[in-house]
Amino acid sequence: MIYNMDFLFAALAFLLLILYHFLSQRKVYGINNRIFTFFIVLGITDIVFDILCTVLISMEDPGLTDITMLALTLLYLMQAMVPYATFCYTQTLRSCSERKLKRILWLFGIPFGLLAMLILVNMKWGMLFYFDGTGRYIRGPLYMCMYYYALAFVLVIAVCSFLYYRELGRKKFLVIWEFLLIEGVCVLIQAVANDLLMTGFGIGLGITVLFVTINNPYGYTDNLTGVLDKQFFEQWFEEEAKRNKKINILTVDLYHMKRINKVYGNSMGDQLLCQAAKALQNMHSSGRVFRVTGNRFIVPTETLIGYETLREHMQAFFRGGFRIGNDTVYCPGIICGITNAEKIKKCDTLMAYIEYLVSLAPDTEETLLIQNTDKTMEGFWYEREIEKFLHTAIEEDLFELYYQPVYSLKRERFVTLEALSRLRHPSLGPVSPEIFIGLAERNGQIADIGRLQFRRMCEFLKQNKDITEKIRNIKFNLSPLELLKPGYCHSLIELIREYELPFSIFQFEITETVATEYCDKLYQAVEEFLDAGIGLCLDDFGSGYANINNVLKLPFSSIKLDRSLLAGICEEKQIASFYHSIVSVLKNLGYDVIAEGAEREEEVELLRQWGVDMIQGYYFSPPVPGDDIIKRLK
Repeated sequence: MIYNMDFLFAALAFLLLILYHFLSQRKVYGINNRIFTFFIVLGITDIVFDILCTVLISMEDPGLTDITMLALTLLYLMQAMVPYATFCYTQTLRSCSERKLKRILWLFGIPFGLLAMLILVNMKWGMLFYFDGTGRYIRGPLYMCMYYYALAFVLVIAVCSFLYYRELGRKKFLVIWEFLLIEGVCVLIQAVANDLLMTGFGIGLGITVLFVTINNPYGYTDNLTGVLDKQFFEQWFEEEAKRNKKINILTVDLYHMKRINKVYGNSMGDQLLCQAAKALQNMHSSGRVFRVTGNRFIVPTETLIGYETLREHMQAFFRGGFRIGNDTVYCPGIICGITNAEKIKKCDTLMAYIEYLVSLAPDTEETLLIQNTDKTMEGFWYEREIEKFLHTAIEEDLFELYYQPVYSLKRERFVTLEALSRLRHPSLGPVSPEIFIGLAERNGQIADIGRLQFRRMCEFLKQNKDITEKIRNIKFNLSPLELLKPGYCHSLIELIREYELPFSIFQFEITETVATEYCDKLYQAVEEFLDAGIGLCLDDFGSGYANINNVLKLPFSSIKLDRSLLAGICEEKQIASFYHSIVSVLKNLGYDVIAEGAEREEEVELLRQWGVDMIQGYYFSPPVPGDDIIKRLK
């Protein structure tokens, strides 16, 4: 018989190309990828021996019988290995522990071992195949055992794919069935047309499908830096964690990238990211580095020694500058270290914990390290609990509204109020506004909270109309997300109309950061407020980078000096002089100046001497509920 080996050569070409590309990206290695590599090598070897044996059998040379028998025995061993290797591969796609996986693979290795013994003794007994005196290949009485064995594994793989559908997921489930269908069709074709060698082609085509859909390293590579991407990290981390592998993680955030892109251009920023990625790969022996956000990289290690060594290298590297062309660019990083990260289990939880650690970093120009501890983990889980509770608090309107009065030194009474949101967890007690407001802003819930609180404030004023006769105005904070949300400012104006309250009693506070960074988009909201007769107050002046030019861009009537400016005014002459200068400039420009954070009598006396009339702080009153503020105003 003349055999057609064209499909075998095509499959061999496929697999050699796949092996080359796969091995060139060794950084993706895990247990699944190790077995996939073995699968490719097995497929290549099987096809090579299939071609060799076909040539030897076609020659029908009695003098080559021993060589042909040996080659065919090896081919049968490899073809017995293929169904078992396929089963092993499909099991590694599950997210079970590595110990459990090894037990399964050892158990199903028993049928392969038995068949391998039969193939080896076949050289003496000829039960699977033998050669007659003329050198012609003859099938033995147990030849069909190979097909029954392969069919049994196919059935096991099919049943397991249904049993473990949840662990596999829809994509992997469909890919397994696609592989089985391809191989099944090719075997069927060869069974019908014996001269058309399609079994090896089916293996090659099936492995090609696996490479394209599941094990393609290029599909998990970040286009800019060439390191692995977030998608692969999520898959890799959860698989390793479920197998109880030790994982220690170091992350680095290049937190000056926005400034670098603005000053030097995006191309310089891209070069810097590529240089950082390359440096991290060189520091780590496995080269496994992930870029999970625009300016964040993650590098995992298995041992504590490797973790500590890598941490020292990272700190040293990011404290130095990046040499790009003729320029030296300094881009410090926030390095976060997490030991025993496998205990976190879920990748989204790990990512949230990394965000939490980064949020703990002080505002600095230096590279710094934040190491996870029991305390940071407790703080993280506390915030996670508050984050869950926020949904309930918004749905059931569980927030409270407190009011902190502003005292006038000239009039010797409270002249204005600031409305402040408060939240109490049923078991954890009062929640810091910095925590729940920060979480609400991050999760896009701040506008809902603001609307609820503004309505509560309007109800309070409606029920206590005499308050409007005792104070100039009541101030309400607006976050950047609220101001920039289309239609939000208009909805607040409509609420005032709904409660038939005078617009002049309201004054919206806008933080210094908003006034500095969002001026262009802020103008529309400001115009709406001014047209309605609502005043504006600049909050937290002096906390960031705002200057008088920023202040003059928007029509503020009042300016609050941030509490941080008061620190040391009684002890340091320079600090006192600086504060006094700011007050003088703002007063000369015609603004009402409010000093925030006064808690001591000495501070109040200095402020009085400098001409500061309005003071908001614990010295005169902390924030209090509505009933208490009515008593204080009386």
